[in-house]
Amino acid sequence: MKSATKIAFAVLMVITLLAMFLPIAQFQENTAGALSGDIEKQQGKVDSAQTQLQRWIDGGKKSEADIEKQRKKVQKEQDKLDALLAQQAEASSAGGESLGYSFLPGQLPAELEIDQSVINQYKLYDTNFPAYYTCVWVAFAMIAIALILVMLTGNKPVSKLYTFASFAHLIGIILIIYNLLRLGAFPIKLPYANAEISGLVAALLVACPIVAFAMHISSVHNSKRSMIYVFCTVLSLLAIVPFWMMIVNATRSSQDIQRSVSLIPGSFAGSNWQVLTSKNWNVATGFRNSAIIAFGSTLLSVYFSAMTAYGFKVYQFKGNKFLYAVVMAIIMIPGQVTGTGFFMFMYQIGMTNNLLALIIPSIAAAATVFFFRQYLEANFQISLVEAARIDGCGEFRIFNTIVLPIMVPAMATMGIMAMIGAWNNYLTPLMLLSDSSLKTLPMMVQELRGDIYRTEYGSIYLGLTLTAAPLLIVYFAFSKYIIAGVALGGVKE
Repeated sequence: MKSATKIAFAVLMVITLLAMFLPIAQFQENTAGALSGDIEKQQGKVDSAQTQLQRWIDGGKKSEADIEKQRKKVQKEQDKLDALLAQQAEASSAGGESLGYSFLPGQLPAELEIDQSVINQYKLYDTNFPAYYTCVWVAFAMIAIALILVMLTGNKPVSKLYTFASFAHLIGIILIIYNLLRLGAFPIKLPYANAEISGLVAALLVACPIVAFAMHISSVHNSKRSMIYVFCTVLSLLAIVPFWMMIVNATRSSQDIQRSVSLIPGSFAGSNWQVLTSKNWNVATGFRNSAIIAFGSTLLSVYFSAMTAYGFKVYQFKGNKFLYAVVMAIIMIPGQVTGTGFFMFMYQIGMTNNLLALIIPSIAAAATVFFFRQYLEANFQISLVEAARIDGCGEFRIFNTIVLPIMVPAMATMGIMAMIGAWNNYLTPLMLLSDSSLKTLPMMVQELRGDIYRTEYGSIYLGLTLTAAPLLIVYFAFSKYIIAGVALGGVKE
Protein backbone atom coordinates (compact mmCIF):
# COMPACT_ATOMS: atom_id res chain seq x y z
CA MET A 1 0.00 0.00 0.00
CA LYS A 2 1.41 3.38 -1.00
CA SER A 3 2.12 5.93 1.70
CA ALA A 4 -0.62 8.34 0.58
CA THR A 5 -3.15 5.52 0.38
CA LYS A 6 -2.12 4.23 3.79
CA ILE A 7 -2.54 7.70 5.31
CA ALA A 8 -6.01 8.05 3.77
CA PHE A 9 -6.88 4.57 4.99
CA ALA A 10 -5.75 5.41 8.52
CA VAL A 11 -7.73 8.67 8.53
CA LEU A 12 -10.94 6.89 7.49
CA MET A 13 -10.46 4.19 10.11
CA VAL A 14 -9.75 6.74 12.86
CA ILE A 15 -12.89 8.66 11.85
CA THR A 16 -14.85 5.42 12.15
CA LEU A 17 -13.50 4.78 15.65
CA LEU A 18 -14.17 8.35 16.78
CA ALA A 19 -17.68 8.30 15.30
CA MET A 20 -18.54 5.51 17.72
CA PHE A 21 -18.23 8.06 20.53
CA LEU A 22 -20.52 10.61 18.82
CA PRO A 23 -24.27 10.71 19.58
CA ILE A 24 -25.72 8.25 17.10
CA ALA A 25 -29.32 8.28 18.34
CA GLN A 26 -31.76 10.62 20.07
CA PHE A 27 -34.63 9.40 22.22
CA GLN A 28 -37.15 12.25 22.17
CA GLU A 29 -39.51 12.62 25.10
CA ASN A 30 -43.02 11.84 23.84
CA THR A 31 -45.38 13.09 26.56
CA ALA A 32 -48.19 13.41 24.03
CA GLY A 33 -47.79 9.78 23.13
CA ALA A 34 -47.74 8.82 26.78
CA LEU A 35 -51.12 10.58 27.25
CA SER A 36 -52.70 8.75 24.33
CA GLY A 37 -53.52 5.74 26.46
CA ASP A 38 -55.18 7.86 29.16
CA ILE A 39 -57.13 9.80 26.52
CA GLU A 40 -58.37 6.59 24.96
CA LYS A 41 -59.57 5.28 28.32
CA GLN A 42 -61.28 8.57 29.18
CA GLN A 43 -62.98 8.65 25.80
CA GLY A 44 -64.39 5.25 26.57
CA LYS A 45 -65.80 6.49 29.87
CA VAL A 46 -67.45 9.46 28.13
CA ASP A 47 -69.01 7.23 25.48
CA SER A 48 -70.28 4.82 28.12
CA ALA A 49 -71.87 7.61 30.19
CA GLN A 50 -73.52 9.13 27.11
CA THR A 51 -74.90 5.76 26.05
CA GLN A 52 -76.36 5.22 29.51
CA LEU A 53 -77.96 8.69 29.46
CA GLN A 54 -79.53 8.12 26.06
CA ARG A 55 -80.90 4.76 27.16
CA TRP A 56 -82.59 6.31 30.20
CA ILE A 57 -84.13 9.11 28.11
CA ASP A 58 -85.48 6.69 25.50
CA GLY A 59 -86.79 4.25 28.10
CA GLY A 60 -88.82 6.82 30.03
CA LYS A 61 -88.56 4.79 33.23
CA LYS A 62 -86.09 7.03 35.06
CA SER A 63 -87.04 10.14 36.96
CA GLU A 64 -85.94 13.64 35.91
CA ALA A 65 -83.63 13.74 38.93
CA ASP A 66 -81.80 10.57 37.84
CA ILE A 67 -81.50 11.81 34.27
CA GLU A 68 -80.13 15.17 35.46
CA LYS A 69 -77.64 13.38 37.67
CA GLN A 70 -76.47 11.30 34.70
CA ARG A 71 -76.09 14.47 32.59
CA LYS A 72 -73.77 15.92 35.23
CA LYS A 73 -71.75 12.71 35.20
CA VAL A 74 -71.39 12.90 31.42
CA GLN A 75 -70.27 16.52 31.69
CA LYS A 76 -67.76 15.63 34.39
CA GLU A 77 -66.19 12.87 32.28
CA GLN A 78 -66.15 15.19 29.27
CA ASP A 79 -64.31 17.86 31.30
CA LYS A 80 -61.65 15.29 32.23
CA LEU A 81 -61.28 14.34 28.57
CA ASP A 82 -60.95 17.99 27.55
CA ALA A 83 -58.28 18.51 30.19
CA LEU A 84 -56.26 15.54 28.89
CA LEU A 85 -56.59 16.76 25.30
CA ALA A 86 -55.41 20.22 26.34
CA GLN A 87 -52.47 18.69 28.20
CA GLN A 88 -51.57 16.64 25.12
CA ALA A 89 -51.74 19.70 22.87
CA GLU A 90 -49.52 21.65 25.25
CA ALA A 91 -46.99 18.80 25.39
CA SER A 92 -46.93 18.55 21.60
CA SER A 93 -46.29 22.27 21.15
CA ALA A 94 -43.72 22.49 23.91
CA GLY A 95 -41.79 19.41 22.81
CA GLY A 96 -39.66 17.68 25.43
CA GLU A 97 -36.19 16.78 26.44
CA SER A 98 -34.23 14.20 24.49
CA LEU A 99 -31.70 11.63 25.59
CA GLY A 100 -28.59 11.06 23.48
CA TYR A 101 -26.85 7.75 22.93
CA SER A 102 -23.53 6.88 21.33
CA PHE A 103 -22.23 3.42 20.44
CA LEU A 104 -19.50 3.69 23.04
CA PRO A 105 -19.16 3.31 25.96
CA GLY A 106 -22.31 1.39 25.09
CA GLN A 107 -25.03 1.86 27.70
CA LEU A 108 -28.56 3.07 27.05
CA PRO A 109 -29.55 6.08 29.21
CA ALA A 110 -30.85 5.00 32.61
CA GLU A 111 -34.14 6.89 32.07
CA LEU A 112 -35.10 4.62 29.17
CA GLU A 113 -37.19 1.52 29.69
CA ILE A 114 -37.77 -1.28 27.22
CA ASP A 115 -41.42 -1.92 26.34
CA GLN A 116 -41.74 -5.52 27.45
CA SER A 117 -45.28 -5.75 26.07
CA VAL A 118 -43.93 -5.34 22.54
CA ILE A 119 -41.36 -8.06 23.16
CA ASN A 120 -43.99 -10.42 24.58
CA GLN A 121 -46.39 -9.71 21.73
CA TYR A 122 -44.13 -9.98 18.69
CA LYS A 123 -41.25 -12.14 19.96
CA LEU A 124 -38.90 -10.20 17.71
CA TYR A 125 -36.50 -8.61 20.15
CA ASP A 126 -33.71 -10.08 22.20
CA THR A 127 -33.84 -8.83 25.78
CA ASN A 128 -30.19 -9.71 26.39
CA PHE A 129 -28.90 -6.17 25.92
CA PRO A 130 -25.45 -6.82 27.46
CA ALA A 131 -24.83 -9.07 24.45
CA TYR A 132 -25.63 -6.11 22.20
CA TYR A 133 -23.16 -3.91 24.05
CA THR A 134 -20.54 -6.65 23.73
CA CYS A 135 -21.19 -6.74 19.99
CA VAL A 136 -20.55 -2.99 19.79
CA TRP A 137 -17.20 -3.33 21.55
CA VAL A 138 -16.26 -6.24 19.28
CA ALA A 139 -16.96 -4.03 16.25
CA PHE A 140 -14.70 -1.34 17.72
CA ALA A 141 -11.98 -3.93 18.39
CA MET A 142 -12.16 -5.37 14.86
CA ILE A 143 -11.78 -1.94 13.24
CA ALA A 144 -8.89 -1.09 15.57
CA ILE A 145 -7.15 -4.42 14.87
CA ALA A 146 -7.53 -3.92 11.11
CA LEU A 147 -6.01 -0.44 11.40
CA ILE A 148 -3.03 -1.67 13.44
CA LEU A 149 -2.34 -4.64 11.15
CA VAL A 150 -2.42 -2.52 8.00
CA MET A 151 0.02 -0.09 9.57
CA LEU A 152 2.34 -3.04 10.28
CA THR A 153 2.21 -4.53 6.77
CA GLY A 154 4.78 -2.15 5.36
CA ASN A 155 4.98 -2.10 1.58
CA LYS A 156 4.14 -5.76 1.04
CA PRO A 157 1.02 -5.97 -1.11
CA VAL A 158 0.05 -9.39 0.24
CA SER A 159 0.99 -10.97 3.55
CA LYS A 160 -0.52 -12.79 6.51
CA LEU A 161 -1.10 -9.46 8.23
CA TYR A 162 -2.92 -8.28 5.11
CA THR A 163 -5.21 -11.32 5.23
CA PHE A 164 -5.94 -10.99 8.95
CA ALA A 165 -6.55 -7.25 8.57
CA SER A 166 -9.02 -7.84 5.72
CA PHE A 167 -10.85 -10.46 7.75
CA ALA A 168 -11.08 -8.27 10.88
CA HIS A 169 -12.08 -5.25 8.77
CA LEU A 170 -14.94 -7.13 7.11
CA ILE A 171 -16.23 -8.43 10.44
CA GLY A 172 -16.13 -4.90 11.84
CA ILE A 173 -18.21 -3.54 8.95
CA ILE A 174 -20.82 -6.28 9.33
CA LEU A 175 -21.10 -5.70 13.08
CA ILE A 176 -21.44 -1.92 12.66
CA ILE A 177 -24.34 -2.36 10.23
CA TYR A 178 -25.92 -4.94 12.52
CA ASN A 179 -25.62 -2.65 15.54
CA LEU A 180 -27.24 0.24 13.65
CA LEU A 181 -30.20 -1.90 12.62
CA ARG A 182 -30.47 -3.36 16.10
CA LEU A 183 -30.47 0.06 17.76
CA GLY A 184 -33.37 1.22 15.60
CA ALA A 185 -35.37 -1.87 16.60
CA PHE A 186 -35.25 -1.30 20.37
CA PRO A 187 -38.90 -0.89 21.54
CA ILE A 188 -38.59 2.07 23.93
CA LYS A 189 -41.34 2.54 26.50
CA LEU A 190 -43.19 5.85 26.77
CA PRO A 191 -42.78 8.72 27.61
CA TYR A 192 -39.71 8.40 25.33
CA ALA A 193 -39.98 7.46 21.66
CA ASN A 194 -37.88 4.96 19.75
CA ALA A 195 -34.42 5.91 18.55
CA GLU A 196 -33.98 8.56 15.88
CA ILE A 197 -30.74 7.64 14.12
CA SER A 198 -28.45 10.51 13.18
CA GLY A 199 -27.95 10.28 9.43
CA LEU A 200 -24.55 12.00 9.46
CA VAL A 201 -23.02 9.81 12.17
CA ALA A 202 -24.54 6.68 10.65
CA ALA A 203 -23.09 7.62 7.26
CA LEU A 204 -19.65 8.07 8.83
CA LEU A 205 -19.88 4.73 10.62
CA VAL A 206 -20.88 2.86 7.46
CA ALA A 207 -19.24 4.73 4.60
CA CYS A 208 -15.79 5.32 6.12
CA PRO A 209 -14.93 1.67 6.85
CA ILE A 210 -16.39 0.52 3.51
CA VAL A 211 -14.32 3.07 1.55
CA ALA A 212 -11.27 2.14 3.62
CA PHE A 213 -11.89 -1.54 2.88
CA ALA A 214 -12.10 -0.79 -0.84
CA MET A 215 -8.79 1.11 -0.63
CA HIS A 216 -7.27 -1.77 1.29
CA ILE A 217 -8.29 -4.33 -1.32
CA SER A 218 -7.36 -2.15 -4.31
CA SER A 219 -3.90 -1.56 -2.86
CA VAL A 220 -2.85 -4.98 -4.13
CA HIS A 221 -0.88 -4.41 -7.30
CA ASN A 222 -2.37 -7.41 -9.07
CA SER A 223 -6.08 -6.70 -9.44
CA LYS A 224 -6.76 -10.36 -10.24
CA ARG A 225 -5.11 -11.41 -7.00
CA SER A 226 -7.10 -8.73 -5.22
CA MET A 227 -10.35 -10.26 -6.41
CA ILE A 228 -9.13 -13.69 -5.39
CA TYR A 229 -8.43 -12.46 -1.87
CA VAL A 230 -11.84 -10.85 -1.63
CA PHE A 231 -13.48 -14.02 -2.89
CA CYS A 232 -11.50 -16.19 -0.47
CA THR A 233 -12.41 -13.88 2.41
CA VAL A 234 -16.10 -14.22 1.61
CA LEU A 235 -15.78 -18.00 1.34
CA SER A 236 -14.00 -18.07 4.70
CA LEU A 237 -16.87 -16.18 6.29
CA LEU A 238 -19.39 -18.56 4.76
CA ALA A 239 -17.41 -21.52 6.10
CA ILE A 240 -17.05 -20.06 9.60
CA VAL A 241 -20.66 -18.91 10.08
CA PRO A 242 -22.15 -22.44 10.53
CA PHE A 243 -19.58 -23.33 13.19
CA TRP A 244 -20.11 -19.99 14.93
CA MET A 245 -23.88 -20.46 14.88
CA MET A 246 -23.45 -23.92 16.40
CA ILE A 247 -21.40 -22.44 19.25
CA VAL A 248 -23.85 -19.57 19.71
CA ASN A 249 -26.87 -21.89 19.80
CA ALA A 250 -25.14 -23.93 22.49
CA THR A 251 -25.54 -20.86 24.73
CA ARG A 252 -29.19 -20.12 23.83
CA SER A 253 -32.47 -21.58 25.03
CA SER A 254 -34.62 -23.86 22.86
CA GLN A 255 -37.29 -21.17 22.62
CA ASP A 256 -34.78 -18.59 21.33
CA ILE A 257 -33.37 -21.05 18.79
CA GLN A 258 -36.82 -21.85 17.41
CA ARG A 259 -37.85 -18.19 17.39
CA SER A 260 -35.00 -16.53 15.52
CA VAL A 261 -31.43 -16.76 14.24
CA SER A 262 -28.72 -14.96 16.20
CA LEU A 263 -24.96 -14.53 15.90
CA ILE A 264 -24.63 -13.23 19.46
CA PRO A 265 -24.06 -15.74 22.30
CA GLY A 266 -26.79 -16.15 24.89
CA SER A 267 -26.72 -16.85 28.61
CA PHE A 268 -28.18 -20.38 28.78
CA ALA A 269 -24.96 -22.40 28.50
CA GLY A 270 -25.22 -23.45 32.16
CA SER A 271 -28.82 -24.62 31.88
CA ASN A 272 -28.05 -26.46 28.63
CA TRP A 273 -25.20 -28.23 30.40
CA GLN A 274 -27.55 -29.26 33.20
CA VAL A 275 -30.02 -30.66 30.67
CA LEU A 276 -27.16 -32.46 28.93
CA THR A 277 -25.86 -34.13 32.08
CA SER A 278 -29.37 -34.98 33.31
CA LYS A 279 -29.83 -37.29 30.30
CA ASN A 280 -27.03 -39.64 31.42
CA TRP A 281 -24.78 -38.02 28.85
CA ASN A 282 -21.34 -38.94 30.20
CA VAL A 283 -18.96 -36.56 28.47
CA ALA A 284 -15.83 -38.17 29.90
CA THR A 285 -16.84 -41.64 28.68
CA GLY A 286 -17.64 -40.38 25.20
CA PHE A 287 -14.36 -38.46 24.94
CA ARG A 288 -12.38 -41.45 26.19
CA ASN A 289 -13.89 -43.93 23.75
CA SER A 290 -13.69 -41.56 20.78
CA ALA A 291 -10.08 -40.66 21.61
CA ILE A 292 -9.02 -44.32 21.92
CA ILE A 293 -10.59 -45.19 18.58
CA ALA A 294 -9.37 -42.04 16.81
CA PHE A 295 -5.75 -42.13 17.98
CA GLY A 296 -5.42 -45.93 17.73
CA SER A 297 -6.81 -46.17 14.22
CA THR A 298 -4.83 -43.11 13.11
CA LEU A 299 -1.50 -44.57 14.23
CA LEU A 300 -2.15 -47.93 12.57
CA SER A 301 -3.52 -46.38 9.39
CA VAL A 302 -0.65 -43.94 8.91
CA TYR A 303 2.18 -46.35 9.71
CA PHE A 304 1.03 -49.41 7.76
CA SER A 305 -0.27 -47.37 4.83
CA ALA A 306 3.11 -45.65 4.58
CA MET A 307 4.80 -49.05 4.64
CA THR A 308 2.48 -50.36 1.90
CA ALA A 309 3.06 -47.32 -0.29
CA TYR A 310 6.82 -47.70 0.23
CA GLY A 311 6.57 -51.32 -0.91
CA PHE A 312 4.70 -50.40 -4.08
CA LYS A 313 7.27 -47.69 -4.83
CA VAL A 314 10.54 -49.50 -4.08
CA TYR A 315 9.92 -53.21 -4.71
CA GLN A 316 9.37 -54.09 -8.35
CA PHE A 317 7.76 -57.56 -8.44
CA LYS A 318 5.30 -59.37 -10.63
CA GLY A 319 1.77 -58.26 -9.90
CA ASN A 320 2.84 -54.90 -8.47
CA LYS A 321 0.63 -52.91 -10.81
CA PHE A 322 -2.23 -55.40 -10.46
CA LEU A 323 -2.21 -55.19 -6.66
CA TYR A 324 -2.06 -51.41 -6.82
CA ALA A 325 -5.05 -51.49 -9.17
CA VAL A 326 -6.88 -53.61 -6.58
CA VAL A 327 -6.14 -50.96 -3.96
CA MET A 328 -7.54 -48.30 -6.29
CA ALA A 329 -10.64 -50.43 -6.86
CA ILE A 330 -11.21 -50.68 -3.11
CA ILE A 331 -11.38 -46.88 -2.96
CA MET A 332 -14.32 -47.02 -5.37
CA ILE A 333 -16.39 -49.29 -3.07
CA PRO A 334 -18.49 -47.43 -0.46
CA GLY A 335 -18.05 -48.68 3.09
CA GLN A 336 -21.82 -49.12 3.49
CA VAL A 337 -21.79 -51.84 0.81
CA THR A 338 -19.54 -54.08 2.89
CA GLY A 339 -21.14 -53.12 6.22
CA THR A 340 -23.30 -56.23 6.58
CA GLY A 341 -20.47 -58.63 5.78
CA PHE A 342 -18.12 -56.73 8.10
CA PHE A 343 -20.60 -56.97 10.97
CA MET A 344 -21.19 -60.72 10.43
CA PHE A 345 -17.45 -61.36 10.37
CA MET A 346 -16.86 -59.41 13.58
CA TYR A 347 -19.81 -61.16 15.23
CA GLN A 348 -18.51 -64.62 14.32
CA ILE A 349 -15.05 -63.94 15.76
CA GLY A 350 -16.52 -62.36 18.91
CA MET A 351 -15.28 -58.81 18.33
CA THR A 352 -18.56 -56.96 18.88
CA ASN A 353 -18.65 -54.60 21.88
CA ASN A 354 -14.89 -54.27 21.57
CA LEU A 355 -13.05 -51.09 20.64
CA LEU A 356 -10.38 -53.12 18.85
CA ALA A 357 -12.94 -53.96 16.17
CA LEU A 358 -12.93 -50.28 15.25
CA ILE A 359 -9.14 -49.84 15.46
CA ILE A 360 -7.54 -52.87 13.78
CA PRO A 361 -9.40 -52.67 10.41
CA SER A 362 -7.97 -49.19 9.88
CA ILE A 363 -4.68 -50.87 8.90
CA ALA A 364 -6.19 -51.35 5.43
CA ALA A 365 -6.71 -47.73 4.34
CA ALA A 366 -6.66 -47.73 0.54
CA ALA A 367 -7.03 -43.97 0.10
CA THR A 368 -4.11 -43.34 2.46
CA VAL A 369 -1.94 -45.80 0.52
CA PHE A 370 -2.75 -43.98 -2.72
CA PHE A 371 -1.87 -40.58 -1.24
CA PHE A 372 1.43 -41.83 0.23
CA ARG A 373 2.47 -43.48 -3.03
CA GLN A 374 1.83 -40.25 -4.93
CA TYR A 375 3.87 -38.40 -2.34
CA LEU A 376 6.79 -40.82 -2.71
CA GLU A 377 6.63 -40.54 -6.49
CA ALA A 378 7.22 -36.79 -6.19
CA ASN A 379 9.62 -36.58 -3.25
CA PHE A 380 11.58 -39.81 -2.85
CA GLN A 381 14.67 -41.11 -4.64
CA ILE A 382 15.31 -44.87 -4.68
CA SER A 383 19.04 -44.14 -4.68
CA LEU A 384 18.72 -43.41 -0.95
CA VAL A 385 17.54 -46.98 -0.37
CA GLU A 386 20.31 -48.42 -2.52
CA ALA A 387 22.94 -46.43 -0.65
CA ALA A 388 21.56 -47.61 2.69
CA ARG A 389 21.61 -51.23 1.54
CA ILE A 390 25.25 -50.89 0.50
CA ASP A 391 26.02 -49.65 4.02
CA GLY A 392 24.38 -52.79 5.42
CA CYS A 393 21.14 -51.28 6.63
CA GLY A 394 18.18 -53.66 6.94
CA GLU A 395 14.86 -53.11 5.17
CA PHE A 396 12.86 -52.20 8.28
CA ARG A 397 15.59 -49.89 9.48
CA ILE A 398 15.69 -48.18 6.08
CA PHE A 399 11.96 -47.62 6.27
CA ASN A 400 11.90 -46.42 9.88
CA THR A 401 14.99 -44.20 9.85
CA ILE A 402 15.19 -42.92 6.26
CA VAL A 403 11.77 -43.12 4.62
CA LEU A 404 9.51 -42.11 7.52
CA PRO A 405 11.29 -38.77 8.19
CA ILE A 406 10.89 -37.90 4.51
CA MET A 407 7.17 -38.68 4.68
CA VAL A 408 6.45 -36.55 7.77
CA PRO A 409 4.41 -33.86 5.91
CA ALA A 410 2.29 -36.49 4.16
CA MET A 411 1.88 -38.50 7.36
CA ALA A 412 0.78 -35.40 9.27
CA THR A 413 -1.77 -34.60 6.57
CA MET A 414 -3.27 -38.07 6.37
CA GLY A 415 -3.02 -38.48 10.14
CA ILE A 416 -5.28 -35.47 10.63
CA MET A 417 -7.68 -36.71 7.96
CA ALA A 418 -7.76 -40.20 9.47
CA MET A 419 -8.34 -38.83 12.96
CA ILE A 420 -11.22 -36.63 11.79
CA GLY A 421 -12.80 -39.58 9.99
CA ALA A 422 -12.45 -41.91 12.98
CA TRP A 423 -13.70 -39.27 15.44
CA ASN A 424 -16.81 -38.55 13.35
CA ASN A 425 -17.51 -42.19 12.49
CA TYR A 426 -21.08 -43.00 13.50
CA LEU A 427 -22.25 -45.96 11.41
CA THR A 428 -19.55 -48.52 12.27
CA PRO A 429 -19.66 -47.97 16.08
CA LEU A 430 -23.46 -48.11 15.86
CA MET A 431 -23.23 -51.57 14.25
CA LEU A 432 -20.64 -53.02 16.61
CA LEU A 433 -21.16 -51.32 19.98
CA SER A 434 -24.27 -51.82 22.10
CA ASP A 435 -22.66 -51.44 25.52
CA SER A 436 -23.41 -47.95 26.89
CA SER A 437 -19.94 -47.73 28.45
CA LEU A 438 -18.35 -48.04 24.99
CA LYS A 439 -20.44 -45.46 23.14
CA THR A 440 -18.62 -42.73 21.22
CA LEU A 441 -19.51 -39.04 21.13
CA PRO A 442 -21.40 -39.20 17.79
CA MET A 443 -23.54 -42.03 19.17
CA MET A 444 -24.26 -40.06 22.34
CA VAL A 445 -25.20 -36.92 20.40
CA GLN A 446 -27.76 -38.94 18.43
CA GLU A 447 -29.47 -39.83 21.72
CA LEU A 448 -30.10 -36.14 22.49
CA ARG A 449 -33.02 -35.92 20.08
CA GLY A 450 -35.43 -35.75 23.03
CA ASP A 451 -38.88 -37.21 23.56
CA ILE A 452 -42.05 -36.75 21.51
CA TYR A 453 -43.17 -33.80 23.62
CA ARG A 454 -40.07 -31.62 23.78
CA THR A 455 -36.67 -31.34 22.13
CA GLU A 456 -33.93 -29.44 23.92
CA TYR A 457 -32.17 -27.88 20.96
CA GLY A 458 -29.78 -25.94 23.19
CA SER A 459 -28.39 -29.10 24.77
CA ILE A 460 -28.15 -30.75 21.33
CA TYR A 461 -26.05 -27.86 20.01
CA LEU A 462 -23.92 -28.00 23.15
CA GLY A 463 -23.29 -31.70 22.56
CA LEU A 464 -22.37 -31.01 18.93
CA THR A 465 -20.01 -28.25 20.04
CA LEU A 466 -18.26 -30.54 22.50
CA THR A 467 -17.94 -33.17 19.77
CA ALA A 468 -16.54 -30.77 17.19
CA ALA A 469 -14.23 -28.81 19.51
CA PRO A 470 -11.30 -31.31 19.47
CA LEU A 471 -11.46 -31.53 15.68
CA LEU A 472 -11.40 -27.76 15.29
CA ILE A 473 -8.43 -27.50 17.64
CA VAL A 474 -6.51 -30.25 15.82
CA TYR A 475 -7.25 -28.79 12.40
CA PHE A 476 -6.24 -25.23 13.24
CA ALA A 477 -3.11 -26.45 15.03
CA PHE A 478 -1.92 -28.63 12.13
CA SER A 479 -3.53 -27.01 9.09
CA LYS A 480 -0.12 -26.00 7.71
CA TYR A 481 0.81 -29.69 7.43
CA ILE A 482 -2.35 -30.38 5.45
CA ILE A 483 -1.53 -27.60 3.00
CA ALA A 484 2.12 -28.64 2.70
CA GLY A 485 1.29 -32.32 2.31
CA VAL A 486 -1.35 -31.78 -0.34
CA ALA A 487 0.91 -29.39 -2.26
CA LEU A 488 3.85 -31.79 -2.24
CA GLY A 489 1.87 -34.96 -2.80
CA GLY A 490 -0.31 -33.58 -5.55
CA VAL A 491 2.52 -32.54 -7.92
CA LYS A 492 4.70 -35.13 -9.60
CA GLU A 493 8.03 -33.90 -10.83
